[in-house]
Amino acid sequence: AGNTPGRERYATDNSASSAAAMGWYLCYFLHRHLDFRVAELQALADLAGVGDQVQWRKPHGGVEHSPFWYVWLPSEEKAKEVCARSLLVKALIEVWGEGVTNDDVNAAINAFPDEKKAPYLAEGTTFKVCIEDFGKNERCADKVVHVPIIKRIDALTPSVKFNGRARMKDAQHLFWSIESAEQDRLAGIPTDIPQYRFFGRVVGLGDRKAIAKYELSKRRYLGPTSMDTEMALIMCNMIHAAPGGIVWDPFCGTGSILVVGLRH
Repeated sequence: AGNTPGRERYATDNSASSAAAMGWYLCYFLHRHLDFRVAELQALADLAGVGDQVQWRKPHGGVEHSPFWYVWLPSEEKAKEVCARSLLVKALIEVWGEGVTNDDVNAAINAFPDEKKAPYLAEGTTFKVCIEDFGKNERCADKVVHVPIIKRIDALTPSVKFNGRARMKDAQHLFWSIESAEQDRLAGIPTDIPQYRFFGRVVGLGDRKAIAKYELSKRRYLGPTSMDTEMALIMCNMIHAAPGGIVWDPFCGTGSILVVGLRH
């Protein structure tokens, strides 16, 4: 059984404060296969046994092809489980602050409950802050790679104080600073996605490593219509391919879906 298209539940309150409530996560999608993004995550939630509890909030500005959706999941453990298998989700993020300007973001972070922030900012912890912008890349004239991230952290000074130690590798806590480009600077992607900023703690990351592992160039036999590996993996997610299950492909051709189905 696969996901039933169009059965996703949508919440009515799209305010930033509501999105920051317990259980809501920023679902930062890749800008790929737009018609499958929500459906793939919904299918993975079904597979994790929480599909009926999932709720969605549309992106800021109501632009449905924006990568910045909100999803409600019943626990952080389930959020990690669902995200870990996704091909089309970059990350699920506990948003501490969001807004159009840095002042908006800082005000939202200050309003975010201190008891939820404290464990991740405490002494004795390690952290990493990454820039994961949409539609732009931060560049520095002096080519010092850490300058953009230092600027982002400085902009958060009114609201975030890291008492732990920064660590580039294997940090305990990962934070993303996200900005979407100004609409007149978006290159190669729709220009109606409004400029917006987010800062928050990464709860789960998507996994696209299987695309390289199963890429068509590594196959011993191909046909003229062999299915793209990424799409085959997405389809296996949407049909709930899992240990002990059966993947039935009556028109299998060169077996692209069956090959990647073995992964699960």
